[in-house]
Amino acid sequence: METWNPEKAASWNQAPKLHYCLDYDQQKAELFVTRLEAVTSDHDGGCDCYIQGSVANRIGSVEAQTALKKRELHTIWEEGLVLPLAEDELPTATLTLTLRTCDRFSRHSVAGELRLGLDGVSVPLGVAQWDELKTSVKETSAGSGEVLLSISYLPAANRLLVVLIKAKNLHSNQSKELLGKDVSVKVTLKHQARKLKKKQTKRAKHKINPVWNEMIMFELPADLLRASSVELEVLGQEEEGQSCMLGHCSLGLHASGSERSHWEEMLKNPRRQIAMWHQLHL
Repeated sequence: METWNPEKAASWNQAPKLHYCLDYDQQKAELFVTRLEAVTSDHDGGCDCYIQGSVANRIGSVEAQTALKKRELHTIWEEGLVLPLAEDELPTATLTLTLRTCDRFSRHSVAGELRLGLDGVSVPLGVAQWDELKTSVKETSAGSGEVLLSISYLPAANRLLVVLIKAKNLHSNQSKELLGKDVSVKVTLKHQARKLKKKQTKRAKHKINPVWNEMIMFELPADLLRASSVELEVLGQEEEGQSCMLGHCSLGLHASGSERSHWEEMLKNPRRQIAMWHQLHL
């Protein structure tokens, strides 16, 4: 790989490649991953990227990640990863390096992954090298597509604004015929367990990747905001008028992951529209 040209390879329609060097500090019992570079194609997506490293030890799994950098065909990080690891665990440990991309709506995707044995034989310490990342990696998901929406709160008007932008990769386990039908989103405002109000978007064509760009407004006093939530149900419409739920998600402080962080960002930034992708669940 010494003669391999990353700039030239960036134009190839091939799997992304990662440059790295592994070192180990016996006194500190730490594994170092340095000289990080990534080469991707124009089709790998995301406007930013970062590298995440994880390795299992006796306690569990430890992780570290680089800072976000603007994704280019050839991206270079000046920093490295530091992962605590006992010396006697090196021969049996496996290091996983994952290249992730992030778009402007805070959606994180896996661009490729590399698994390395730390026995010192398959990957010599102190030697920098390039490796091809596996791109068939899929993050575990119990969902059925994703939805992009923004939320904002206007304190002076006591209004909560929910903008349904679009969805992608929708599918139905109940009926393949639904793939050609219309899709809408039912939005329910709840305070604790009580449902306050329901509203529904217009129907959008091309249900697999529908686009709405529709704003829904709720009147909500500021003192109820923290204990409130918004529940979304993506519905497919059959010709007979019956609807089928294609997926749902719920935003609020009761939730976890992006569904909670989205609500927290809205609380911290009144009057500002905060947009994020969310995985739909069945």
